[in-house]
Amino acid sequence: MGIFQNGSVTPAAPLSADPSRLTAALAHYTSTRREHLGLTVAQAAELSGLELSQWCALEDGWVPESLSTVRAIAATLRVRWTEYHVATFLAGCEQKCR
Repeated sequence: MGIFQNGSVTPAAPLSADPSRLTAALAHYTSTRREHLGLTVAQAAELSGLELSQWCALEDGWVPESLSTVRAIAATLRVRWTEYHVATFLAGCEQKCR
């Protein structure tokens, strides 16, 4: 499958074409989910126990490595922590491979 652009389907780029693709997707998902829940960045940070700067970094591409942090973020976003953990694991691997 591909991505719609100007009414036509274009082939999806392979993961190797953009080394920050998973990290960017995680950051985008996190901010989109937070907004869907009607939370401000400050509210999400407070609910998760993160510093405001940490939540901002999360939405800018920081990938947490601590399982307790991942669980707190997932709880704030009301998603399964195991699924969020897989996403952070893959994004972290991507960052280490750069």
